[in-house]
Amino acid sequence: MLPSSPPRPSSKTVLALATAAVWSLAAGGFVFWVLHMPKSDAVTVGAPLVTAQQPNDPMGAFMAKALGQAATAAVSTPAPSSTAYKLMGVIASGSGQGSALIAADGQPAKAYRVGQTVQDDWTLFSLTGRQAHLKSPTAELLLELPAPTQP
Repeated sequence: MLPSSPPRPSSKTVLALATAAVWSLAAGGFVFWVLHMPKSDAVTVGAPLVTAQQPNDPMGAFMAKALGQAATAAVSTPAPSSTAYKLMGVIASGSGQGSALIAADGQPAKAYRVGQTVQDDWTLFSLTGRQAHLKSPTAELLLELPAPTQP
């Protein structure tokens, strides 16, 4: 009796298996990186705010107008009163990301993530365990959770 050896794969079979292995690795790498992408909304940082300064002396304003500078009216967003916004709850990570429940102008509270606009020009800038920091182009506001009541 002759010793038998296992059948040898053909070159087409080896090529098909190698191709399948390469494509499997590529698909696995793609899935890995997609699952590890950051899920938080990126906060975009704009250019610094530059405002035209109005001269303090009336003669300077007259000279600026005479030399062709357009008159600009000072526009400012009034800071909301402390009762306009009420912080109802915070879920924050150590990096300042997360979400906050904020009631605006007596309306029911809504959840806002860091970077989202709360109302008008006010944006939720950052969070801590008991505070929410709101910013507008001209002002800042710090909201705090009410002190916990002792039973």
